[in-house]
Amino acid sequence: MRRLLASIAAVTLLASPASAQLRRETSGVWLPPSSYAASDDAFALSLDPAAMAFVDDWTVAYVHADAADSTSFGQRGDGLYGAIPLLFGVTLGASIESVRPATAAPIVESLDHTMLSLGLAYAPSRTIGIGAATRFLWSSDPHLSNLFTLDLAASWRPSTHVAVSFVARDLGGPGYQGGCLPIGSMGMAGPCSVPRSFLLAIGVRPESTRALTFDVAGAIDERGRVGARLMGELEVPYLGRAQAAFDVQNLGGSQVLGPTAMTTTQIDLRGTIGLAIDWGQIGVGGGAIVGNGFDGSPGWYVSAHLDGRVRRGIPTGDVIAEVVMEGQGARSIVTTVGRLDRALHDPRVRGVLLRPLGSGIGMAYAQEIRLLVAQLEEAGRPVVCMLEDATGAELYMCAGASAIVADPAGGVRLYGPSFEIQHYGQLLRELGVRADFVRIGRYKSAIEEYQDESMSEAAREERNALMDDLYGRLVHDLSDDLEVDEARVRAIIDRGPYVTPRAITAGIVHSSGDSHDLDEVLRQTMGGSYARERTTPAEARRSWGETPHVGVVFVDGEMTDGTNLDVPLLEIHTTGGRTAVDAIDHMAGDPNVSAMILRIDTPGGSVLAADQIVRAIQRARRHMPVIASMGSIAASGGYYVASACDEIWADPSTITGSIGVWFGKVDFEPIATRYGVHTEQISRSAHAGAESLWRPFTPDERMVLAESVRDWYRAFVDRVAEGRGMRRSEVHAIAQGRVWTGDHAQEIGLVDRLGGFGSALQRARELGGLPDSAGFTTTPTRPSTLLDYVLQGTPFGTDLDDAPHATVADGGLADVLHTLTPEVLAALRIGYLMRAMESSEPLALMPMTIDVGM
Repeated sequence: MRRLLASIAAVTLLASPASAQLRRETSGVWLPPSSYAASDDAFALSLDPAAMAFVDDWTVAYVHADAADSTSFGQRGDGLYGAIPLLFGVTLGASIESVRPATAAPIVESLDHTMLSLGLAYAPSRTIGIGAATRFLWSSDPHLSNLFTLDLAASWRPSTHVAVSFVARDLGGPGYQGGCLPIGSMGMAGPCSVPRSFLLAIGVRPESTRALTFDVAGAIDERGRVGARLMGELEVPYLGRAQAAFDVQNLGGSQVLGPTAMTTTQIDLRGTIGLAIDWGQIGVGGGAIVGNGFDGSPGWYVSAHLDGRVRRGIPTGDVIAEVVMEGQGARSIVTTVGRLDRALHDPRVRGVLLRPLGSGIGMAYAQEIRLLVAQLEEAGRPVVCMLEDATGAELYMCAGASAIVADPAGGVRLYGPSFEIQHYGQLLRELGVRADFVRIGRYKSAIEEYQDESMSEAAREERNALMDDLYGRLVHDLSDDLEVDEARVRAIIDRGPYVTPRAITAGIVHSSGDSHDLDEVLRQTMGGSYARERTTPAEARRSWGETPHVGVVFVDGEMTDGTNLDVPLLEIHTTGGRTAVDAIDHMAGDPNVSAMILRIDTPGGSVLAADQIVRAIQRARRHMPVIASMGSIAASGGYYVASACDEIWADPSTITGSIGVWFGKVDFEPIATRYGVHTEQISRSAHAGAESLWRPFTPDERMVLAESVRDWYRAFVDRVAEGRGMRRSEVHAIAQGRVWTGDHAQEIGLVDRLGGFGSALQRARELGGLPDSAGFTTTPTRPSTLLDYVLQGTPFGTDLDDAPHATVADGGLADVLHTLTPEVLAALRIGYLMRAMESSEPLALMPMTIDVGM
């Protein structure tokens, strides 16, 4: 770093062509001291069009620059600037400037004009940007009337310490429309065209953040003029930014002064010093301009900006974070947890208003939110829950809040936990579809859905034990949160559901009210009146490139071979083994990812896909810690994947385990025979055609298949034993397809710690050496709209977090499917998934239709 700083200083002293604010004929209004190489605000279009690619949110700025008319200040006037990121890494910028030079300005800077600039920039990554800007000039003077120029630029930010920019300016070298500029009273011919110029800038941040920024710049034009510039910006705590710039103009060339027509080779020196005061998303600034041509009468400027992101400066007032929960799925719950995690670490947040509105949340997800509610309360940030027609799970997650308000016409549908398992054996037989499966594990009951009309005794035993765990956890936690004994909680549950007045009498809700009554409840609970903030603006990026963070890879939905599969009309979202492996490998190779979380919310699926994912995890662990965070279900193949991680975190009510394998197929010979379709097969070898959909397995094929399933089961047990540091016999004793809750799984060694995504995130930060406020990125994404489906697989693919309940379009087939009962949709979904998973592979899959309701 010292050598770099020394080299930059040498460049400045020697006036080599490093990027600088060389004033040119097409220069706009004088700007506050800003970095060429580090620009990421509305001024980027004027300074370095490529830097617009690093603008993270919309931004608008205004500048007025002025000086006495007797000065040689050529960049007086007003300017309005803006930039906004679009799609696919493209940013659009625009500005309009009215330039009114002083009388004594150099001849090439002395013409009044209005200039419209438009620019586009593209960033294929956080380190590289390219951009272009066009400038259209209008003036009452014919020489600048309808002038058009083009700038091209490139920016490179190889590290958090260094940024480099190159700008080729006025590339068209347009001629003045009215001929050469006249000089002096004799009308001598002056410059006839706008000279091209080339600018190079190097930005340096010694501390890798915005705290201190230096920018060294220089430029040269076709007339041989060279300019150099040194700029610095220092963050001032609780105020904003102090800025200064020192310009050296006219090195190695000459310029023609105003009406006197004098030519001079004198070096032109100017300095600018200013202060930008930032307050959240808005700010103002101002400063002075001194140097040659000001004759003791300094120039000045004022500015204002409005941004989509927050800048550090004057502290903004405390706020209440309002978190609305709607349609919580495997991915959207992570978004909600991230929002609450930010509220936990944001110093502005006084408390949280939590509003579950048809969240559809289950018990495991509710436990994740409950844990964060407790952490917020312990941190002195009260939580108020506003319930409308709440489920038992929504009450459960809010029970520890400082205040629970229920709508007067609503209530709490508190029933207690239950399982619903659909069996399709009779339906398939009546349709003439034969299910033929082989399983390993007394409790591996997934195939019972397709073969039987009811649960086996082993399955019933297992699920009753699960229900005992879930009910016991519910009673225990509500007892703690409501501060009553467990017998009282069981009585409360047995008397449910509740309308609001009865819920208040029972002590599970504190008061009645609607959204219009919340202000008074919030004032009393928070100890004052504070603005509500539903969407917290992100802070302006503090560092160049990507900052160190946690990477999150989703493994959600059934696991299949190949790539992700999404059929939103049937609510099918599978994880393809190849998609997951690519995501893990990409995260592992990203130097900015310090730790990885595998967010697992799957009942399992393809053994091949699961094993491919395990091998990718093992590769990733050579580079960083990998933590498994289980959602509502992480069983069978889902647990297979989790066992390869450094640590496993689960919610107390996570459904996990199910260590077992099954294999088989369905065949359609009965229905074909019923309707007169007869299949004849010509084959060679004993087992040819074993996977045919038009005949059952032969006894010999079933024997071979059973041995293969035993081999796969042994491999599953060995993989778990290796990952968990257990003996094979120990794993087998708790395997055999048996399903466990997170609570019980921790007791028997299948899970390391209890906690939701927020707890796993904090642990990943700790293992990765990151601060408590470090963010996270998620991958792979899923499509949500029709455009997303059209673009998926292209470089312009979607970057959405979740689409668990998305539909491709309204009307038509979507409307028909929405009228079907959940049972019919479930049957269609099962058939589709069975076909997608192929009959030629073993499956480590939980029963797909277990539903834990409250």
